[in-house]
Amino acid sequence: MKITWKVFGVSVLVFLFFSLMSRIDFIVHSTLYNYGLQFSYQWANEYWIVYCIVFFIFSLLIGFVYWLGSNKNERDRKVSIALTVSMSLLALAGTADIMVFVLWVGRLPPENIMWWWAPWYHVFGVWTTFTQLVFASIIFMVIAFIWVQILNVGTWIKQLLPTYKIVHDAVGTADQESTGFKND
Repeated sequence: MKITWKVFGVSVLVFLFFSLMSRIDFIVHSTLYNYGLQFSYQWANEYWIVYCIVFFIFSLLIGFVYWLGSNKNERDRKVSIALTVSMSLLALAGTADIMVFVLWVGRLPPENIMWWWAPWYHVFGVWTTFTQLVFASIIFMVIAFIWVQILNVGTWIKQLLPTYKIVHDAVGTADQESTGFKND
């Protein structure tokens, strides 16, 4: 039960952080243009660097704070590192960019729009909504794999299987008694 609250708390904290950072990005790259902001790489590069540094620092902080509040055993060290890596990967995946469009714009850009602001556009020369979503999905699967390994989900499933069999057998027996038919 205690772990469930920790997971819930960290998840809410991460969601709020990404939501608020994406709102700041929306204000800078949308709202301020209505007040006369002119795009310039001079201010944009500095903004993007600071924006990325904030994500990096938050990644380190969330892992460090978890470590401080833990029992400081080997498993807690792994969870702390996994939190830091997960946050960094979420930032790298452009999660905040996706959230800008989903939460604040109300839709993702059409497929023919180039995501020229994404670092991957400068690497590959093309970056669209589809490539962004595929890349983010791959990163999310990597994060899920990390957590499956850290939390030994396979062990949990093996522990739950006998419980499932007991519950399934009990339900099957109850069905047989009420209907007179045998479940196979």
